[in-house]
Amino acid sequence: MPATSLARSIGVKYLGAGVSYARALAVQQHLVQQRVAAAAEAKAASRPLVGPPDVLLLLQHAPTFTAGRRIRGSDDTEGERLRGLGAEYFETMRGGQTTFHGPGQLLGARTYVERLEQFLIETCLQYDISAGTTKDTGVWVADRKIAALGIHISRHITSHGFALNCNTDLSWFDHIVPCGLPDKKVTSITHELASRRPLAGSASPTDVTVDSALPVAVKAFGALFGADMVPLDRICARTDREIEALLDSEASGGSGPAQPLRTQAPDSEASAAAAAT
Repeated sequence: MPATSLARSIGVKYLGAGVSYARALAVQQHLVQQRVAAAAEAKAASRPLVGPPDVLLLLQHAPTFTAGRRIRGSDDTEGERLRGLGAEYFETMRGGQTTFHGPGQLLGARTYVERLEQFLIETCLQYDISAGTTKDTGVWVADRKIAALGIHISRHITSHGFALNCNTDLSWFDHIVPCGLPDKKVTSITHELASRRPLAGSASPTDVTVDSALPVAVKAFGALFGADMVPLDRICARTDREIEALLDSEASGGSGPAQPLRTQAPDSEASAAAAAT
């Protein structure tokens, strides 16, 4: 349903391009820890959980392959092969099998699979692309996957999320069996538009970048979840600063896996969540 002035607010934070998987994971873990701490405080005080807003994180990874829970334990074999291509490789706690994340792909972390799929379908529709769902998870244009999903749920809090191919270099997917489906293909918004024969007098298909797709996707997300989408720094300035600190740590050359910030007692400004039910 459309968002109204009475709708709840969701904080939106775009982390930028080239974000390492480890750093993005640390940001998510920090937000999840904040929600867990807020819930524990509310339970100890015998009061309802009030205050922590949901947060929609959006970003582009550096070239990265991730393996879901179904194929964990392949770091020394598949991981070594894919790292040899110049990409990172991580085993994760999300659902699914192996997929690719990289430039030209819009990633986000939020909530239930069916509603995520519908939001992605609505986003594609804004580009006159008829997408839908099948028995296989994700969003499809015929037999071509345009968006992948992988969700992790713990203590009623969701993290990880979706990956929408905007102008992704699809050749990266040639090195894996995307999501374990050998008879399926992968596509992007830009690829779908470019594959159409232009009508006489019409403009040539444009390159749909993540930057241009962001406002379209955020608007569709808010409509599907009945929420006002507001920049995170306007809802929760302290959490916004903490996220920036994590990102700055990577930019300044911090070595080793990113560590989540120590969770502080939540207050009306600092509380946030990667996603909540």
